[in-house]
Amino acid sequence: MRKWRVGSVSMGLSLVLLGILLFLSQLKGMQMMEPLLVWWPIILIVLGIEIVVYLFMSKQENPIVKYDFLSILFVGIIGTIGIGFTLLSSIGLVDEVQGVIGAEHRTLDLPAIEEKLASDIKRVVLETNGVTSKVEGSTANELHVFGVFRATVHPKADPIIAETKDYVFTKVVGDTMYVTLKEPADQTGPFSTYATIEPTIIVPSSIRLEVRGEHNNVSLYPGSLENNWVVDGVSNVSIHVNDKSDILLSAVSNNVLENGNIKWDKIDTTERGGIEEVYEESTTEKLYKGTKKLGEGTYKLSIFNSDLVTVNLVEKM
Repeated sequence: MRKWRVGSVSMGLSLVLLGILLFLSQLKGMQMMEPLLVWWPIILIVLGIEIVVYLFMSKQENPIVKYDFLSILFVGIIGTIGIGFTLLSSIGLVDEVQGVIGAEHRTLDLPAIEEKLASDIKRVVLETNGVTSKVEGSTANELHVFGVFRATVHPKADPIIAETKDYVFTKVVGDTMYVTLKEPADQTGPFSTYATIEPTIIVPSSIRLEVRGEHNNVSLYPGSLENNWVVDGVSNVSIHVNDKSDILLSAVSNNVLENGNIKWDKIDTTERGGIEEVYEESTTEKLYKGTKKLGEGTYKLSIFNSDLVTVNLVEKM
């Protein structure tokens, strides 16, 4: 009669149970990690029951438990892996791994804002911060914010940008509406994620606009401008005008003014004092000041503290 060695039954039952769980996970569309986290403690229960049954059924006064070495080794490896998975799951690392494995790089729509401006609002201040933006003028007395964002999307994670408050904040103070863009938070580390937004902001051409930047890129489409616009602190400003524009454009740049497809009427170069070095030698930096008159030049579009400024003529539809 073949002798019973503890561990062989446990290994057999564990393999059967694991096979059943994996089969069910395929039918129900569960992740592979889920049945593994559920299954591994059962193997210890089965092994413990097998030892108790062996001792109970042994007719020896002082029974000695004889183990199946390969089976116990298999059970030990699976148990160790299971404990490791449990520890990693408790600190959220398993979820991170699952997220990275199933992550996708996608382009999605930003939640849109459509707001009619009150008649007493005379100015809009747009804080673009570090966000690449497109700003357009419109004949409607409305504020619109929309666009797309590119992000690393995890199947089970909450949307990075689900509501307008996740990327833009608006507030009215007196006769001024403040519109502040927010940069999405990035997750750093071994399982890093990223998100970038590319919003389009449409404001009335009849309202004074101040665009404040922070080393970012902004494209301006003023349209039929009927008030003064100011852009300050944006590194790269691209201006798109049409042959019906009535704008006096002026720009102060740290670098040579780019022409785009039309030339500036006048470009002046000046020097400004630099910071004194430790050897008491002063440095100078050049500033490039350009002007361009379109139509009668009734309304001013002024650019300050920029690195690159280009002007392009587009056909009016």
